[in-house]
Amino acid sequence: MSPATFWEVDINLLDIKKDRDFIIVRMPERGTDLEIGLIKLTYSQREIISALEKTKGGSKKTLNFYKTISI
Repeated sequence: MSPATFWEVDINLLDIKKDRDFIIVRMPERGTDLEIGLIKLTYSQREIISALEKTKGGSKKTLNFYKTISI
């Protein structure tokens, strides 16, 4: 399986603004360490927490992690 299809979608077709919630929820669960680090560079802590709270499929563990760290 190629990295571009690892998320069951072609990640090259994702838009960082339009697909923000999908990216934020999926990346901690399925992404590499580098990809997870990119979340912190691309989105604010408020955006990350908001996406994890309102989007189905995010884990409570991941949400709690982002609530306790400083970005």
